[in-house]
Amino acid sequence: MKRLSKYFHIFKVSISNNLVYVLNFITRNLFFLFIVYVMLLLWSNIYGQKGEVISGYSLRQMIWYLIVGEMVVLSKSNVFSEVAEDVKKGQIAYLLNKPYNYILYCFSNSLGEMGTRLLTNLFLGGLMGLLYVGPLQDFSLIHLPFILASILLGIFINFFIFISLALTAFWLEENSAFMWIYTKLVFTLGGMLIPLEMFPDWLEKVARYLPFAYVTYGPAKLAVDFNWGNYINTVFLQVGYLLIFILISLGVFRKGVRALNVNGG
Repeated sequence: MKRLSKYFHIFKVSISNNLVYVLNFITRNLFFLFIVYVMLLLWSNIYGQKGEVISGYSLRQMIWYLIVGEMVVLSKSNVFSEVAEDVKKGQIAYLLNKPYNYILYCFSNSLGEMGTRLLTNLFLGGLMGLLYVGPLQDFSLIHLPFILASILLGIFINFFIFISLALTAFWLEENSAFMWIYTKLVFTLGGMLIPLEMFPDWLEKVARYLPFAYVTYGPAKLAVDFNWGNYINTVFLQVGYLLIFILISLGVFRKGVRALNVNGG
């Protein structure tokens, strides 16, 4: 428990730091509201032309789907840029001497940031959805904790993919292209732009087995059309991908540290 207490302390400090910078906090929330509002106008126009149901989604379901998807993506931390800068500037050598695991330190520190963003996005996104399209039909509050668990798993997968990509800075001078490519894959194959059901059949089948879909599509789909079979399948794959990317991040970090030591960093 003593070993874990230091990470809990880092988490608490992170929450305090995020609440101190009120202007940045408000700006991020306004950006979230702006994105949701633009999508609401866009899809309202599309449904006005195409009909009441598209690929099994009503307008109300589509708006809530997009709100949840954006909620996951915009609840990320700045771990990619922070870790990449630590490595490039040599700060990582100083941090390695600290009495904590670097990956767990980054996770604990980011958890405060991700938590505050998620809570505000949940409130604002929920309020906006209720005001503009109303509550989902057949939605049960009993399912809410399970949906939130899936949302958290999506956010955690996103974090460990980001930190795995950031750690490539041990070998590459400029690695921001990896982040750009990954975010675009989440935007498309992850179902953030449109649900996977709107893809061609062959592409939908492929996308359903890729990790990107379990960052955004999985939690968003559960939010608008919850059933236990889909929940078990989604969470099973989310947990599997989370473990995979935790191991990848640890492996990349250890290999990078060895390379740093060999080169006299």
